[in-house]
Amino acid sequence: MAGFLDGLFPGGKYEKEFHDLKKKIAREPKNFYLLVKIGDLLEKMGKRAEALEAYGKASEKYSLNGFLVQAIAVNKVILRLDPSQSKIHNQLAELYAKREMVAEEKIERQVGEPTWKEVLSSLPVIPLFSDLKKEELARVMEKIQSKQFLQGSAICQEGEPGDSIFIISHGKVGVFRRNISGEKISISDLQEGDFFGEFGFFSNSRRQATVEALGETEVLEISKQDLEEIIREFPSVSEVLLQFYKERVLDTLLATSELFRSFPPQERKQILGKLQMEEFPVGATVLEEGAPGDSLYIIKKGQVEVFTLDLKGDPLPLARLQEGDFFGEISLLTGRPRTASVKVLRPAELLRLAKDDFDHIISDHPEIRQILEESLHLRLGEKMKALGVFRESPAKEGLV
Repeated sequence: MAGFLDGLFPGGKYEKEFHDLKKKIAREPKNFYLLVKIGDLLEKMGKRAEALEAYGKASEKYSLNGFLVQAIAVNKVILRLDPSQSKIHNQLAELYAKREMVAEEKIERQVGEPTWKEVLSSLPVIPLFSDLKKEELARVMEKIQSKQFLQGSAICQEGEPGDSIFIISHGKVGVFRRNISGEKISISDLQEGDFFGEFGFFSNSRRQATVEALGETEVLEISKQDLEEIIREFPSVSEVLLQFYKERVLDTLLATSELFRSFPPQERKQILGKLQMEEFPVGATVLEEGAPGDSLYIIKKGQVEVFTLDLKGDPLPLARLQEGDFFGEISLLTGRPRTASVKVLRPAELLRLAKDDFDHIISDHPEIRQILEESLHLRLGEKMKALGVFRESPAKEGLV
């Protein structure tokens, strides 16, 4: 590699930039992205052949060190400059498809470079890729597009159509949503190898969060149309994505929920393990007034109506709740039977938290009790006003 760089004489206004990159490579030999920057610089200078050689070195380094996503990104650049190198995707797919092999590969390696066995064992398990055969992976690589973003740029925004999935090949991004008050709620930071955008694809909805580049960032994008075509051929892609979709949606829901938004990511993950998913069709009754209270519900998807019966026995609507709202907390706090019924207005996916798990969370996080007690006062007050029997506060009525 040193000989390759030494043989280049960029000259002119690019000379200092070139020599600075060369020095960085000497200091950071494992920072293969610097080789990509060398290729970018050479391409700017119109040195196409030299640029292709630099990109080829970068792709080789990434491949031999198990960085599949980054190698794909560089290969996209190589194909842009030289479409005749169409086999590079197949070669990379073959390398990744053989990750279970333990035999030594007979290839030339410089001193200190990993062996074939070491390469295969180091290849990461990456959603979308890990369960694919060589032909399937090569097809996915063909469909991927590479895009670059500067720091602060929005890669996708909340409310936009969810028509593609992204994988980070270089850099870091921040994911956030805004709550009903317009407050910016950080969901997570994602880095190289992570992917995002699967929510809109599976739910046929708009983006549920905004993603911004936290620095110079490169992403690989697969459009919804292309991904649907791949999934029709290779259903395993859909299965892998669906599992991650569920995990990400639930964590996003908790992060923006009034109850759990103050929890750090690790604690939210622990709560996720306690939640049980339940689905209800339109018209189904989730809770019945007067029944024992044994759980709290958080709405993942859909809409429900909270109602009671008036003095004549007719339904009296109290509230309509949707994604992110919760209900069922009154009985858990008071120990009394359900104070209202809940029916489904739109097909609903609800997260159920059992009473025992609820009690443990409350004991560890007393601030949650305060939020729930405020909700209790509000909802009991609304019920009594609706019935026309409200005289004092719920506490003075002996309901709290």
